Amino acid sequence: MPKVVEEIAAAISINQVNYAVMMITPDNIEDFVVGFLFSESLIDHAHNVHDIEFDPHPLGLNINIKLSNRCMHTLAVKQRSLKGTSGCGICGSQALEYAFPDIAELASSTPYTIAQPQQFKQALKRHQLKAQASGALHAAFWLDQDNQVLACREDIGRHNALDKIIGVIKKQKCTNKELTQHALLVTSRCSAELIQKAVKIAVPTLISLASPSTLAIRLAEQYKLNLIHIPKRDDLIYYPAKQPSISERIITNDL
Repeated sequence: MPKVVEEIAAAISINQVNYAVMMITPDNIEDFVVGFLFSESLIDHAHNVHDIEFDPHPLGLNINIKLSNRCMHTLAVKQRSLKGTSGCGICGSQALEYAFPDIAELASSTPYTIAQPQQFKQALKRHQLKAQASGALHAAFWLDQDNQVLACREDIGRHNALDKIIGVIKKQKCTNKELTQHALLVTSRCSAELIQKAVKIAVPTLISLASPSTLAIRLAEQYKLNLIHIPKRDDLIYYPAKQPSISERIITNDL
C-alpha cells in the first residue's frame, strides 16, 4: 500500500497577531514561512524575520513569527483576510486590488532554453522523493542557466511548494542580477498567482509541466516573464511565442 501524503493546518501568527491558516505538507517549514511572507509582501529579506517558533497543536501547528517593526507597519496597512486552503492563495482576498497588486515588470531577458525537454522532465522525477513515496504532491524547482536543479521542494499545495523555493532563494541572499539567467519550474497547473510569485522574486522564467491559464499567460506578458510549458509529448511552448534559435539553445547536462 502506498504511503498517504501528510497534510496539516498551520496557523500563522505574526508578532502575536493571527494572520492566516494554511494547509501544508509539514516539511521545509522554515523555507515556506520565509517564502510565504515574501510573497505576501510582508518582508523584503530573510533577515526581516527575527524568530520563528513552532508550537504543535492537536489540530495542527502554530507558527509564531517575530518580524521587524518596519514589517509590522506593512502588516497593519495591508488589511488582508486570507482563507487557508490548499487551493490558490488569491482566493480569500477582500477585493480585486488586493488580489492583483502593482508589481514592477521584469527587465528583458534572454529566453531560457532546454535542449531535450522530455528527457529533462523525466530527470526531474528523481528529485521528487515524497511524490515517489506517496504521490498527490506538487513540486517546485529552482534551476540554473544549465538546467541544473539547485533546489526542489514539495507540498500538497502548488503555491506552497513555490513559496518554499522562494524561501530557499531569499535565505541564500541572491541578488536580482544573480537570478537573471535562472528559472523556476512547477509541476502543477500554472495559475495567475504563480506568475505573481515568480515576478516578485525576480526570476525571469517560469516553466510549467501543465498548461497555463489564459490569465497566467496575460500576466506573464504584462510583467515580461518568460513563461514556458513542457507538454506531455511535444516540444516547448513559449508564451508569448518566442522560439529561440538553435544557436541559443543550452545543451542540457545530466541532472
